[in-house]
Amino acid sequence: MSRYLLWATIWLVTLTSALAQGIRGRVTDVTTKSAIPGATVVVMNSSVGTTADASGDYSLKLKPGSYTLKISFVGYETLSLPVTVTSGDVVANGELKESASALSEVVVIGSRSQTARTNVQTAAPVDVISTKELKGFPQVDISQVLNFVAPSFNSNRQTVTDGTDHIDPASLRGLGPDQVLVLVNGKRRHTTALVNINGSVGRGSVGTDMNVIPVAAVERIEVLRDGAAAQYGTDAIAGVINVVLKKNYNGFSASLTGGQNMTNMKYVIPNINGGSDARNQKINDGSLLQFDFSKGFRLGKEGRLTVSGQYNSHDRTNRSANDNAPTIYLGSAGGFPTTPAGQDATAFRKDLIAQDQAIIQQRGYNRQNMIVGNSNAKNLGIFVNGGIPVGTKSEFYFSGGITHRTGTGYGNNRIPNSRNQQPLKADGTLYYPDGFLPGIQSSINDQSLILGYKTMLGQWNAEISNVIGQNTFGFTVTNSGNASLPANNNPQTTFDAGKLQFLQNTVNADLSRRFVSASNTTLNVAYGGELRFENFQTHAGESGSYSGDPNRILPIAPPLSGTVVAAPGAQVFPGLQPSDEVNKSRNSQALYLDLEGERGKLLVGAAGRFEHYSDFGSTINGKLTARFQVTPALAVRGSASTGFRAPSLHQRYFQNTSTQFVNGLPSNTLTLNNDSPIVRNVIGVDALKPETSVNLALGVTARAGRAFTLTVDAYQIDITNRIVYSGSFTRAQLGFGTNDYLGVNLVRFFANAINTRTRGLDIVAAERLSVGKGQLVLTAALNFNKNTVTAINSTPLIDDPKNNPVGANPSTWYRTSLFDRNQISIIEDYLPRSKWNLSATYTIGKFDIAARTVRFGEVKFKTATDPDAKRADGTYWNTQFSRDETGHAFIDQTFKPVWITDLTVTYRLTKAIGVTVGANNVFDVYPDQLYIDPRNALGSTDYASGRDNSNRGRFLFSPNQGGYNGRYVFGRVSVNF
Repeated sequence: MSRYLLWATIWLVTLTSALAQGIRGRVTDVTTKSAIPGATVVVMNSSVGTTADASGDYSLKLKPGSYTLKISFVGYETLSLPVTVTSGDVVANGELKESASALSEVVVIGSRSQTARTNVQTAAPVDVISTKELKGFPQVDISQVLNFVAPSFNSNRQTVTDGTDHIDPASLRGLGPDQVLVLVNGKRRHTTALVNINGSVGRGSVGTDMNVIPVAAVERIEVLRDGAAAQYGTDAIAGVINVVLKKNYNGFSASLTGGQNMTNMKYVIPNINGGSDARNQKINDGSLLQFDFSKGFRLGKEGRLTVSGQYNSHDRTNRSANDNAPTIYLGSAGGFPTTPAGQDATAFRKDLIAQDQAIIQQRGYNRQNMIVGNSNAKNLGIFVNGGIPVGTKSEFYFSGGITHRTGTGYGNNRIPNSRNQQPLKADGTLYYPDGFLPGIQSSINDQSLILGYKTMLGQWNAEISNVIGQNTFGFTVTNSGNASLPANNNPQTTFDAGKLQFLQNTVNADLSRRFVSASNTTLNVAYGGELRFENFQTHAGESGSYSGDPNRILPIAPPLSGTVVAAPGAQVFPGLQPSDEVNKSRNSQALYLDLEGERGKLLVGAAGRFEHYSDFGSTINGKLTARFQVTPALAVRGSASTGFRAPSLHQRYFQNTSTQFVNGLPSNTLTLNNDSPIVRNVIGVDALKPETSVNLALGVTARAGRAFTLTVDAYQIDITNRIVYSGSFTRAQLGFGTNDYLGVNLVRFFANAINTRTRGLDIVAAERLSVGKGQLVLTAALNFNKNTVTAINSTPLIDDPKNNPVGANPSTWYRTSLFDRNQISIIEDYLPRSKWNLSATYTIGKFDIAARTVRFGEVKFKTATDPDAKRADGTYWNTQFSRDETGHAFIDQTFKPVWITDLTVTYRLTKAIGVTVGANNVFDVYPDQLYIDPRNALGSTDYASGRDNSNRGRFLFSPNQGGYNGRYVFGRVSVNF
């Protein structure tokens, strides 16, 4: 027995020794001696490789022999290290030296050339956001990370905007969410199923929900700030965002983040005595819990797989003030009822307010009756990314993800005296005696899958891929009612309001080759084709969400007698109706050619793309780029291109009835699709056609010293036939009869209604310094941007002089209805015209200290009704607005710039465990407050809600300057193995 045990031991030791053969070591900075996590270690002339873990350690299993390791990391010079393996592990440590362009990341986007270039060597400007930047600050989702990192990117969470509460509209260079193309691993990503139809940034557009991608899955994000439709196709007018997922990842990382808002909200409201009252609310809300992870695996001997996941749960925030409606239970909503004949109006109103106030006190009513802030949400997602080599020259690759998100946002409160919105009990009393706050619950599901194969055909690189993605958005209305349904002691209060669905499938075939002449002149040739299929569907909600008696009569609130017609459908979001349902598809085919040549100091590129769409026809676009190295430290670059954006299926076919508030009062608005006879035949709008653009850019790049880099890029983007969501047309303007579209007050539609020009300047500077025993990284990124509406494209009906009479109030003109000054200001002034990002990160020993301040420039609000319009005699048409001594109406506001500062400190407890604490908006800064007309002070007998934009005093701030939630504090524990 002992002899068998001896032989077994010898065999085990021998096997263990054989298996243990290989190389192990640590990758560090040659100057600071600190570890370099994520460094790539590759065995040259083979497919064997790995990445360093959080401590900089790596290991490779190899047979005995002589090898050369190539050790590299972004910002460092590549190290070649010869190693001989005999028996057991060989220790091979690598010390990397910073390259001359330490802060210049290698860029993939913007060129199909096989030559690796940094962001100061490209012919077009590119921002590269690394893993460290993604995880180093308080933001936990991609859109918010980019909002505080990329200078020309803006994304701010909206409130009381139906589905837009749950998907952040994003903008590049001040253009629409659908004018920037999003790629994942260089492949086109599908858009959302939601079209934004409320009064937020991106109104009328369809964007891409980047927040479904876990930050833990991301290796880096590349932001191309240049028109690229000639290279990548539709949507790439403002630029391209490429999310690069982790690959060749060897290890396990995870983080747990918790935080909440801890803020002191200060604001001022007018009082009935002609003065104002300062308010101060200490608020702790918006608690967040997030867990994410990333794990690398080997598939077989040489394959790779990275699995990443994220769970995110955050509670709602609320930054609302009290409702200043004169009455809650009596009279009419948002104002006063008609004064009875023979009574003094002021005396009648004072008495009504006193009676109403007695009921308020008796019922214990809380006038803070809205939730204005971020919606609550839960997000669960998992992504995979991997590849399997096939022989020595080929690879099968794949990536994909599944994400499920739920959330609840809220609409406007339906106060008790808004009787046309109140469901009744069988005895005729209100089912909600104190009114109700209806909510919209979202259920968003997102799936995507990329499959591809790349190989060598002779000296040509060949690749074929298929990308499929789908997004669905389900609406459930809660805590609501349908006043047009029969009275019931147990009325329906929760409604399935319908679902939107969008699917996209894209097939690409690409060939490329780099030619090198004897004089070292290079030419990269790339060409290929694309086939794409898209499908958009809308599904009706349950009947109770939209049906009812359109002529149902309800009694108005006391003390007066009378009746009002019930508002149809579920309050806050009437469900999609069977007549709204669509199932529309289209396909497109594209061919492209991309050339890039380099000789000496000159780099030039040319690209052309032909696309044909089954629904509108063909388009051809081109692009020219050039870069000239004036000196070793200075280069000039520029580009000129044409581009396009195909109208989305959503914009072409979406139709529904929604409740939108105008001057604080609800109005059912019908969105008609582009094929509607009313849109085509009555209004005269043509079938939607592509937006077209001309992009011009000119810039310089510079280097100085060991690591300083500077890029300055100016740009101009002219867009023709831009697709927008129109303003409101009344029933009378469209000639509706009494029985046409019952319950509908206003009509809107999509049209190629405007032309715009965007001009701007981007400045990005970076420096890395050795300070004491640590490393200091300084960056400054500035964007200056101006959007201008240069033309409004109308129709004969809308331009007819009789519909725009010179002697009438311009607010009644058809041209104003098409695209009013508020819609113009959303494009020109709603987003900051400048944005400055200044950051500093200092690493010393076990500490990382990061500080960042972002200046969001001024924004403006302009009301739809022009307060400056005058009659022939010089008097104002619209006298409802308060004005200063110069005649300027206070409702038009300019909000001064806001500085928001983030601070984080990370301490590495061990090689594998780090703890981070910090704050977003550490100084608890809020934007300027929205104007509240003093005549609308609580208790006023001279009240009209349309005098200001505060929605009866309840909206205090605009969300477009970095948000308005105040200070957010957080803690994070990270592990890396």
